[in-house]
Amino acid sequence: MLGICRTHGKSDSRSSSVPLTDISLSLATWGLLAVLGGFLAVDGVSVPQVMVSRPLISATLGGLVLGDAAAGMLIGALLELLSMRHPPYGAAKYPDTGPAGLIAGAAYAGVGGGSLQGLVAALLVGWSIGWMGAYADYGRRRLNGRLFMSSEILAEDPRRVERRHRLAIGIDMMRGILLTGGLLLPATLLVALVGMIPITSTGLAIGATAVVILLASSVGSAARTTAPDVRAWAMVLLGAMIVLTTLWLRT
Repeated sequence: MLGICRTHGKSDSRSSSVPLTDISLSLATWGLLAVLGGFLAVDGVSVPQVMVSRPLISATLGGLVLGDAAAGMLIGALLELLSMRHPPYGAAKYPDTGPAGLIAGAAYAGVGGGSLQGLVAALLVGWSIGWMGAYADYGRRRLNGRLFMSSEILAEDPRRVERRHRLAIGIDMMRGILLTGGLLLPATLLVALVGMIPITSTGLAIGATAVVILLASSVGSAARTTAPDVRAWAMVLLGAMIVLTTLWLRT
């Protein structure tokens, strides 16, 4: 069995939320996602930097593994809008969206059930894990500094430079594997739990409005950061239109 599914009855990631007692995670799925998380973590900084660690791609991969790429892509698109306010260059601090997007996309595709509650929970999960990964990456960078040797020692055997380089990449990959493997199941359970919370039509409208405002403000903030001459209100309006269109297409 490959996937997160109900242990009783027919599995359908687009149906109502999955009860906690009916969730099963196969070892094959867990291992596959953990390895993917390691690769996505490495892609962010180390190698090969082909942008698959962006949340739009990583979350879609998570959804694809769970059999609902569209659900993963939705989470990825929303996380992408959120992350736009943190441009990944210079001295900026930004979340590690590779493993985070993978986990959020897989969780929503597996147990989100297409509900707004599950969507909001998956967004919070992805954003929180993204910052956890960022601080873990900061620790990894400090560890890399301790891997260096004096130039005299390296001159004795130049191959030590290559070995230390490979070791640093391996540490980065292990960081992603541990982050994904350790947080995949808790994140999935959280999304399922929040998805079970009853919601009224008023609550649905308030929640959807809050999501639109949050993501639109992120787009506006990103526009002011990357293009100071662009009016922020125009970018906020554009962000709101993108989010509303995405949510409408999903329903």
